[in-house]
Amino acid sequence: MDILEQVDGKLAILGILGDPISQVKAPLMMNAELKRLQIADTLMVPFHVNSEGLKQLVIGLKSLQNFRGAIVTMPHKKAILPLLDQLSVQAKAIGACNVIRKEADGSLSGTMLDGEGLVSSLISNGHPVLNKSVYLAGAGGAACAIAHALAAHGVSKLTIYNRSRNKAEALRQTLQNQYAGITVGIGSNEPVHHDIAINATSVGMGSDESVPFSVEKLQNSALVCDIIIFPERTKLLQDAERKGHPTHYGRAMLQHQISLMREYMLNQ
Repeated sequence: MDILEQVDGKLAILGILGDPISQVKAPLMMNAELKRLQIADTLMVPFHVNSEGLKQLVIGLKSLQNFRGAIVTMPHKKAILPLLDQLSVQAKAIGACNVIRKEADGSLSGTMLDGEGLVSSLISNGHPVLNKSVYLAGAGGAACAIAHALAAHGVSKLTIYNRSRNKAEALRQTLQNQYAGITVGIGSNEPVHHDIAINATSVGMGSDESVPFSVEKLQNSALVCDIIIFPERTKLLQDAERKGHPTHYGRAMLQHQISLMREYMLNQ
């Protein structure tokens, strides 16, 4: 069915909240998923909202009767927390939210699926994380979610690097307190002995050609991952591929999240 044929008075709206928003691929992927599953009268559209307008938008969404749910992307994953009525255990533990839904009573609930999206995409592509040594760049919302998911799935060692060391230390302490059997350390921007190295920062997004960490000292068998969607092949992934590393693109993580997010937003 042509997209215009879906737009009538029965339409249920899903959104994605972010600033900037022009780079997001989630609406294309979500609408393709809805079409594939023959979920009628439902469409995802981008909502471009800056930090100053976020509170008013959330208030408006509570009043919008045909709003069902939304993905939350940068820079709103932390800022949206106090604006929601209910938070999942995961969102509370991580301190960030990347998907919301409208409940039957009109309230808004939120959870965090970044971590599960990445880990499930790794495992399904033949990269198990159980008992692996992992390097993680970042300590923000997405990085915290990924760190918690990696710990929950049984990585043996996690090394965190963040430009703000205090944030890395706080995440390290939280993980050590919450998960048994994992060693968590603080690293530099030059990882060495790890099975998997992950960029969970915004470094390299859009026209930014800088890299979040160097791959020069990593053994060539190490898998290098980037959660950035645009550009698809970041400078980090280009450097890794030139050095002979296997790589894992951000689109794979998003694809796995799409189904999880659809289920959550539509309360299926």
